[in-house]
Amino acid sequence: MLHLFCPDYRCPCISEIPIEWLKKEGIKAIILDLDNTLLPWNENTPSEKNIAWVQKVKSAGIKVVLLSNNGGLRLENISAILGITAISWGVKPLPTGFKRAFRFLKVQSHGEVLVIGDQLITDVFGAKKMNFKALWVESICRKEFIFTRVTRKLERILIKQLTKKGIMPGGML
Repeated sequence: MLHLFCPDYRCPCISEIPIEWLKKEGIKAIILDLDNTLLPWNENTPSEKNIAWVQKVKSAGIKVVLLSNNGGLRLENISAILGITAISWGVKPLPTGFKRAFRFLKVQSHGEVLVIGDQLITDVFGAKKMNFKALWVESICRKEFIFTRVTRKLERILIKQLTKKGIMPGGML
């Protein structure tokens, strides 16, 4: 069970994920987390670097969809800025939002999908349950929703266990 919390890949931030690497790995679609992955929690506009990265991914022919446990006007505006679809109220790590994203992306196999997020418990665990590849990024900032602060404590325990068992990927991309 512990392996379901172990990301396939790690990277400091999304803007450092090489587009050529995505293509080499056979990634045809990305399910991208919003808060503290694309932009800081409760901010309304991604950084220019992250906007540029999403545009490069799209230009490379890789489909991108936002999947968030939030919704509303903020998510709609960010989606419009990036020119990509957003799936709201994703209830990650439950499969509901991931299944909606997969249907929208219209790719042939789960192995062509990469989920990128900053949380082991919602993003990585949800991705692994769906047989998607998972890339774990460092959280953009420490300011977070109160529930997320609770799950971060559990996440620290998981990281210790994964590291102790030697199954946490060591290197960054």
